[in-house]
Formats: sequence, structure tokens, C-alpha cells
Amino acid sequence: MTRASGFTLLEVMVAIVLASIVVLVAYAAAQVSFDVHARLGGALRAQQGARATRELLQDALRNARRAPQAPEDTTFVLQDGRLSFVAAGAGPPFDPDYDWRITIEPDSSGLALVAVPVGRAPAAEVAFRLPGVTRWGVQVLAPDEPRWVREWPATPTMPRAIAITLWNRAEPVGPPLQLVLTTNATPTPGDLDVP
Repeated sequence: MTRASGFTLLEVMVAIVLASIVVLVAYAAAQVSFDVHARLGGALRAQQGARATRELLQDALRNARRAPQAPEDTTFVLQDGRLSFVAAGAGPPFDPDYDWRITIEPDSSGLALVAVPVGRAPAAEVAFRLPGVTRWGVQVLAPDEPRWVREWPATPTMPRAIAITLWNRAEPVGPPLQLVLTTNATPTPGDLDVP
């Protein structure tokens, strides 16, 4: 008696089950890969946005005007978490031909930056949200004292230094940004320790 060549029903069913398992494992691996790619892409965009935000703030604060252009001008004000200062335009998005009054304050959608040209400039406003930032903490160093304060009144005097911590919900966005604003009273290394 000769046996017919071919597969039994049991062999076919086992092959189908094994092929199904291989396909499910491959699909799961592909799905994990796509999810990781999407999460890494989102994290990269957040990091790039945070870096751009820090660079923009740093450039604007480095160009902050130390002296008012007119007697009634105030160059630097920090009240209720709202920072306003006059800076020379250092490049995009601020035209370098003009001075700009820059105001940064938290609102319901995060942190908003509004800049308006000062003086003879055309009435154009630059406004946008700082990407990836939901809130911030700002402190300034008083000129004659080694203490950090959260309020700076509208006076012609500039603080010695500023420390800004950006937050995305409960997570800090990079290290705090610390910048010396005036050179007439150089802070000692211990002065820049933010509490």
C-alpha cells in the first residue's frame, strides 16, 4: 500500500496557526516601532522648541536697553509673572533697525510673547506662543543686594541678573536660564545661586 503525497488536515492547521503567530508578532513589532518613532519625533520637536525659546529669550535679554530713551520710559518691569523690557532688535523675528518693547506673560494657553516696535518704527506687532512652555518662574537679582526677587518695579534701574525657569506642566524645560544684565555691579559666583 502506497501513501498519497500531500499534507494532512492537521499539518495544514498547524502551519496556518504558526503563520498567524509570526504575522501577529511582526505586526506588534512594527506597531511598537511606529509608536516609538512618533514619541521620539514629538520629544525632538519639544526639545527643539525649548532650545529655540531659550535662545530667543537669551538674545532679547542680552540686548535689553540699560538706559531709557526718553525720561518717561521704563526699561525693565517684572510684576505678577509678567516681564516687560525694551530691547534692541537682534535679528529675526525682531527687526534690528528698531527697538522693541517685549512683553512675556502667562495666559490660559501657556506663555505668550508680544513685541511692539518703539519709536519711529512702523506699527507692526510680533506675537506668538513659546512652544512647549506652559508656565515659567522669573527672578531678578537686585543691584545692591545678594537676594533674588520676583517683582521689579517700573524704574529706570536695571536688575543685575535674571533667572528664568521654563516649565511644561510639571517638568522643567532644560536648565534655568541665568543671565547677567548689567556690568556696573558684577555679581560674585555665590550671588547667581538661585534659591
